[in-house]
Amino acid sequence: MKLILIVDDEIDITETFSLLFEVHGFETLTASNGSEALTLLENRIPDLIISDCMMPVMDGVAFRKKVEENRLLEAVPFILMSAAPEQHDLASVRIDGFLKKPFHFDELIDKVRALLAD
Repeated sequence: MKLILIVDDEIDITETFSLLFEVHGFETLTASNGSEALTLLENRIPDLIISDCMMPVMDGVAFRKKVEENRLLEAVPFILMSAAPEQHDLASVRIDGFLKKPFHFDELIDKVRALLAD
């Protein structure tokens, strides 16, 4: 079973995404910010990371930069999402997908399936 790390400070989003991904046959881990996610990544390497941009403690762009610095994690596909993409320096990081909030879950699951296709 493929493992997806979901990083968002809105618990409703992480809980909803977890439930929906599990229904679609994925295992999930959740974190409420980039710092918490980095701690989780010390123990498990996911097959894909989905992160919000705007979060306290460590935002999604800073989190992505930290992930890129780690040779074990740099190749893990990474999707960023934000309601206000213009407020973030998205060009400073490599991402494999971007979704502007709000979006339909089908858009996300299609991106995830495409990135995780064997």
